[in-house]
Amino acid sequence: MQEVNIDQDPVLHKLFGDHVPVLDLDSQRLYWPFGVDDVLGMLDGTYHPGQPAEPGEGPARPAVSGFTRELVIAIDKLIYHFARHWTLVMGLFLGLYAGLPVLAPFLLANGVTGPANLLYLAYRFTCHQLPSRSFFVFGQQVAYCHRDTAIYTTLFLAIIVFALLRERIKPLPWQAYVIFVAPMAIDGVTQIMGLRTSTWQLRTLTGVLFGVGSAWLAFPYLEQSFQDIRQSVNRQLHLEPIPPDQLP
Repeated sequence: MQEVNIDQDPVLHKLFGDHVPVLDLDSQRLYWPFGVDDVLGMLDGTYHPGQPAEPGEGPARPAVSGFTRELVIAIDKLIYHFARHWTLVMGLFLGLYAGLPVLAPFLLANGVTGPANLLYLAYRFTCHQLPSRSFFVFGQQVAYCHRDTAIYTTLFLAIIVFALLRERIKPLPWQAYVIFVAPMAIDGVTQIMGLRTSTWQLRTLTGVLFGVGSAWLAFPYLEQSFQDIRQSVNRQLHLEPIPPDQLP
């Protein structure tokens, strides 16, 4: 008989911590609570896999293989590293999303029409691409409008600033968020209703305000959520020293 301390193995503790002690015999397993009769039944062959250990208990679960254990560890590590570096991942994504529309006119101006047309087609799903409401560079239209250019460029710059100053930035109260969103809503709705015609300056300014407010509201909450995930995984796998104030 081999005794294994589940509390000293982070993966086993995560899987079985609420059911200790666990008894394995050949291909059968008992989870606590179980009685002497259950153990004797396993020894004399009258206990069958899947039989409840106690009345009202669920069926015994299959043993965890070495591959499953390694897979659990790998997934937890992936989650941990994403939670630790989420600003980098989001910064790369926002940088690509904000920059590719400017790459499209550059490609078109240099005769690389195939990739350029693919970029225009891709951004058509998220933007109307009206020439009268879009910037032009290299003599060609950018792949999204004034307002989208302002919003996503602002979000890209905001994630860089937040990554550098995250410990000093607190979430924007939702009441204040309305102040950042309202100008864009008013500008867009009044134009759609035909009450007035917006300008590229207004579309850009209201887009910047919306981007700043959205980043200020969302990024601190995302940081807190990912910190909680990172700490939870680290308590199981001990990937970095646990600060004293986070010890159980």
